Amino acid sequence: MLKKSLDLYTNLFRITLRNPRDLQHVIGVARWAAGEIADSVADTRSIPSIDVLDICPGTQRWTLQSFPRVGASVSPMECAGLAALSHLVGAKKVFEFGTYKGVSTTQLALNVGEGGMVFTLDLPEDHPAYSLPIPKQEEQQIANEGSKGILIPRDLLGRVTFLSSDSAKFDERPYLNTMDLVFVDGAHSYEYVKNDTEKGWKMLRPGGVIAWHDCVASHRDVVKYIKESNLDAKLIAGTTLAFAIK
Repeated sequence: MLKKSLDLYTNLFRITLRNPRDLQHVIGVARWAAGEIADSVADTRSIPSIDVLDICPGTQRWTLQSFPRVGASVSPMECAGLAALSHLVGAKKVFEFGTYKGVSTTQLALNVGEGGMVFTLDLPEDHPAYSLPIPKQEEQQIANEGSKGILIPRDLLGRVTFLSSDSAKFDERPYLNTMDLVFVDGAHSYEYVKNDTEKGWKMLRPGGVIAWHDCVASHRDVVKYIKESNLDAKLIAGTTLAFAIK
């Protein structure tokens, strides 16, 4: 620890002599790192991580679709993570909480292949009311947005079943033990993550996989629930995806 501290101070001194403005970058990175671990509840370091290529080792052919940048959606690396999880379980039936614009839905539909189906659930556009708390204003705005699934390519729509409901009121019983993969990416409040996970877990077949998006300090409730759930979750390195096997 002492050596690391000396290295840090030495490098800070060198940066100061060379170009003091570069300290802004160093301080910015340090502030971000500190924010990731300052809150023990939101600290993800206790969750084991796995490289995306180690999820299902060997030669795999994944199919991905790129999009222009879409806020509040999965990153390209997270698209690869969803593809890897789909192939891990040979997914043919997938359930998604949170359609939004359809970026993640598209990746899932591509990787279930011909004959597969993605069931994706979001609030009705004509009545986007929700019954559990959503404290963050930006998530309330997303909940009220229209054009759900608008980015899903037309040739994939035959592999997608759209469901409209508040997930807190959604009846999961017709889908019990039938899903190969469940993706939880709806509202990120603790109450909704708990609701969606518990319903999704019931819908999973034995050996199926449940995955969560935004397992990161900025979404404290997601991390909190996953750490409390005792589902032996793992993070996919370089992403905010976590997953567990039933």
